[in-house]
Amino acid sequence: MNAILKKKFFRRKEQAEIQSLNQKLTEPAFLIKKDWVIATVKYKLKLIDLNLSDTYNRKIMQKVEYRVKKADSIARKLIKKGYPVTYENAKNKLNDIIGIRVVCLYSDDVYKISDRLKLQKDFTLIKEKDYIKAPKKSGYQSLHLILDIPLICDQTTEYQRVEIQIRTVAMDFWAGVDNHICYKKNPDEIKKAEADLKNYSAVISNMDKQMLNLRKKVEKM
Repeated sequence: MNAILKKKFFRRKEQAEIQSLNQKLTEPAFLIKKDWVIATVKYKLKLIDLNLSDTYNRKIMQKVEYRVKKADSIARKLIKKGYPVTYENAKNKLNDIIGIRVVCLYSDDVYKISDRLKLQKDFTLIKEKDYIKAPKKSGYQSLHLILDIPLICDQTTEYQRVEIQIRTVAMDFWAGVDNHICYKKNPDEIKKAEADLKNYSAVISNMDKQMLNLRKKVEKM
């Protein structure tokens, strides 16, 4: 098989795998479970926000967003990790098929929200990744919680995995710019942009600290 035919073969094979995966992701059972998990976590976050806002006499969460990974994004991630593109591998090997993002004003609020989520008796913490205290090499900052959410139906309990990202408005702005400029782009073409973005991440981190200090100063007045 020559190189051109081989490339076409794998392209067709990958497209077939993605199509099969997409069929699974659009089945009624998956959609119902997805909607239930998102609704459950959003409900918890509303209660946490209400409680924290009452405690500190200010609005804590600025916005809550969610997304479900598309089949092609799941396929790319599985291939990158060295796994065959199947629905079972997607469920068992990936933690972020369902993702929820919480954005707040101040960096200390990130940890207030995280602590409250970890206190939920029906949520099981699988992993915590703190990219605020230890940013990624790219400069990315955020706090990630991987949680298992129980879906109870009749006599069975099925756990649904979700990744919750908690970050400040400034961190969210940086991540949005990074995604717009660098995501899926040729690495050789964006080296300069990546270097600049990493520098700007440090600027944003410093701004977060300054804004937090300003808020604390005003609270003491």
